This record gives sequence, structure tokens and C-alpha cells, in this order.
Amino acid sequence: MKVYFDYSARGLKQFEKNYQQIYRLIKKLGHTHLNDLTINEKSSTYRKKFYEGDHKSRIAHFKRTMKHIKSADLVILEVSLHSLSMGYLLQKALESSKPVIALHLKDYEPYFATGIENDKLQVLEYTKNDLADVLKYAIDYAADQQDARFNFFISPKHQNYLDWIAKDRKIPRSVYLRNLIERDMSQNKDYSSG
Repeated sequence: MKVYFDYSARGLKQFEKNYQQIYRLIKKLGHTHLNDLTINEKSSTYRKKFYEGDHKSRIAHFKRTMKHIKSADLVILEVSLHSLSMGYLLQKALESSKPVIALHLKDYEPYFATGIENDKLQVLEYTKNDLADVLKYAIDYAADQQDARFNFFISPKHQNYLDWIAKDRKIPRSVYLRNLIERDMSQNKDYSSG
């Protein structure tokens, strides 16, 4: 799987070894990293570039990050350090229907994230000793949560209606169609008994 892994740059001093261990384990489990900039640079260099960059470089970083999330099969975030950026990335990934693994150390539980009810989100505690097992289990579970792509043709009339739903009701077309299917599944007695 293509994995986007990230963490708060402010946590590098305190959690750098954890970040590196997670990065290596993802690779060892046979997955492809989309973001290796943060691991391949010395933490002090990365922190300086990240926080002292000009406006143009911040825009480029934001666009690159959003592109990585969009093309990822899975998003893994280390969230031991409370961070608005990590919360934002978590939410953007979920909005894009990406499975998300939010890892944290004991005593660093991300309380707000644990309140999110979404089958695609796993908020998991880990230690240095059990990280490999936690990550393997979580990635296996996340693989089952990936959306299947389904393309089909619709008439212009149906397309106009979906466009109207998206514009007027501010509901993405795919979300609207998934909701219709979910509603039908819950009402279909033949399906639920079979």
C-alpha cells in the first residue's frame, strides 16, 4: 500500500526515535512511503525549514501534503504531541475516505480524536516494544476499510441532479450515493437476513 506517514515537527526533540521506528516498520512491512522528507533530514534542519520557510514554501508544503493524502491508500499519523496540523490532516484524510491510523504513546492520548466515530479511524496506543504488532494489526484492519472504486454511466438528467445535490446541499456526490445504498441496505429484509 502507498502510505502517507506524518507527525508534528514540534515533537521531533521529544519523539524523533519513535517517528523513525514507525517509518522503518512501515517500510519493513512492505509498504511504500509517499512522504520521506521528514525522516531523511536531520530533525533540527527539518524543523528550521518547516517553521522558518517563507509563505511560498509553506504553500508548496501544504499542496504537496494534500496531494500525498489524496494518492495514499492509508494515512498514518503519530499524534502523541497535540497538534492542530495533525488534527487537520486526520480530518482531511477521513473526508477523502482514507483509512487513518492515529498512533500515540501512553499518557498522550489525543482526547478529541478518540471522540470521532468513523470506521476508517483507529486511535491506538503503542509502546516501543509492541509497536510492530500494533502497526501490523492496524494496517491489516485498515486494508479491509479501503473503498472500492466503482465506475458507471449515468444519464445527463441524473448527473444534473447529483450536481445540484453537491452544490445546493453541500454533499459530495459519492457520499450521497453511499448514503442511498446504506439506507436501502438497512431497509432490505432479504439482505439483512442473508
